[in-house]
Amino acid sequence: MNFRIPWIISRRSKIFNISIDYTINIFIYNYIFFKELEITPSSLVSNSLAFFWIVISYILGRYEKNRNSIISSFSKALIKIILIFLLCNSIYFFVNLDLPIVFFKHLDTFNDYISRELNNLFLRSSLYISISSLFIQYFLGIISNNIHNKKEQWIFLGRDYKYKQIIQEIAKDKSNIKLSIFSNQDNLDRLNIEDIKGLVIGNLNDINEKNLDILFNMKLKGVLIESLLTWFENRFHRIPTQIIENKYQLIEKIKSIEDNYQLRAKRLGDLIVSLTLLVITSPLLFVTAFLIFIEDSGPIFYSQTRTGLNGEVIKIFKFRSMKMNAEKNGIQWAKHSDPRITRIGKFIRAARIDELPQLICVIKGDMSLIGPRPERPEIENNSLKDIPYYNCRTLLKPGISGWAQVNYPYGASIYDSTKKLSFDIYYISHFSILLDLLILFKTIKLVLNAKGSKPQI
Repeated sequence: MNFRIPWIISRRSKIFNISIDYTINIFIYNYIFFKELEITPSSLVSNSLAFFWIVISYILGRYEKNRNSIISSFSKALIKIILIFLLCNSIYFFVNLDLPIVFFKHLDTFNDYISRELNNLFLRSSLYISISSLFIQYFLGIISNNIHNKKEQWIFLGRDYKYKQIIQEIAKDKSNIKLSIFSNQDNLDRLNIEDIKGLVIGNLNDINEKNLDILFNMKLKGVLIESLLTWFENRFHRIPTQIIENKYQLIEKIKSIEDNYQLRAKRLGDLIVSLTLLVITSPLLFVTAFLIFIEDSGPIFYSQTRTGLNGEVIKIFKFRSMKMNAEKNGIQWAKHSDPRITRIGKFIRAARIDELPQLICVIKGDMSLIGPRPERPEIENNSLKDIPYYNCRTLLKPGISGWAQVNYPYGASIYDSTKKLSFDIYYISHFSILLDLLILFKTIKLVLNAKGSKPQI
C-alpha cells in the first residue's frame, strides 16, 4: 500500500494531533488505573476509550486549525471537550448499568466497593484526559495554523490561456497557494527562484533541452518541479478534466483496479457494515416509513434507474422525499428550497435518512458504501456530451457516499457535475481502504452537522 499519497501527506498535522490524543488517553487511563488498583487495566477498555474519543473529536472538528480569536476558539474548544466528556461517561454508565446502582444502596460487599471504585476511576480518568487534551490540542491548533497559514509561492511555466484556466479553477478552493506565471521560457535562467516553493510545468512538450538543464539545476537547489496534473492533485485532491492533456495520461493516472485485493476487502466491509447498519437503524426505518405514509398516504419508497459499474443499468431504492408525481413535467435537477419536497422529506434529506434503503443495493452487490454517486441515465447522457472523460466514473461501483460528496456541496447542474467529476477521478486514481475510511468518517461528520444535502441554487 502506498502511504505517500496526497490526501495522507496533506493531513500529516491532523494525523499527528490524533496520535497525541490517542497517547494521552492510553497513558492517563493506564497510569491512574495502575496507581489506584495496582493492576494493569484491560487493553480493550483503554483502546475503546481512545478510539471513541478520537472519532467523536474528529466529528466535532477538534483537530482543525484555530483560525478564530483566542477567546472564541478556546470557548468552542471548551464546549466540545465538555460534550465529549459527558458523552463518554454517559455511554460508560449505560453499558455498565449494574454499576451505578451502588450509589443508591449500602456498600456492604467487596463487589460493591470495586464497582464504586471503577466508576470513580473512569470518571477521574476521563476528566484528566479532557483537561490535558483541551489545552494540548488547542495549542497544537494554534501552532498548526501559524505554520500552514503562510502562502506558498509557486511559478507556473506555460501558456497564458492555461494559466487563466487554472486560476479560475482554484478560485473557490480554500488553500494557502499563490500562483503566478512566467511565460517567457526562452529566458528561464533569469527567473528569480528566491522565496518560491516550486515550479509548475504547464506542458512537458514545451520544455526544450536548454530549459531542462536549468530546471535540473533549480531542482538541485531545492526548488520543487512538478507537472501541472501532479501539482494539482497533490494540492487540491482532485483532477479537473481540463488539465488532462490526453486519454493516455488519464490511463496512466488511473491505477489497475481489475484484480485488487483492496476491492475484495472493500466488498467484505460493505456486507458487514451494511448488515450492521440495517439492524441498528431498523427502528428508525420503521418510524420514517410511518411518517412518510401519514403525510400524504403515498408510496413509502421511490425507485430509480441509475448507471452502475461499467455502465450497466441498476435500480436503487430511497425513501420518498418528494410529493407524488413530482416529475410529471419531466426529469429535472433538484433546487434549493425545492417545492416538490415534502415536510418529512426535508428532514430525512438533511439527515441522509432517505439514503438508508440503498443499503439493500449494497448487499445485492449493485453498489458500494463508498464510490462515485450513480447518476440517472437521462442526465448522464447529457453529461457525457458536455463533460470530457465523464464515463470513467463507472470504473468503480457507485457508492452511497463518495469523495465528491464529502468535498463538494449537493450538485444540481452541469457545472457541479464537472466539479464533482474532478473528485471522482481523484478517488479512482487513489482508491484504498484508508481513503474509504476517511470518507466514511467525513460522511458521518457531514450527517451530524446536516451539511451538503441541499443544492446551492
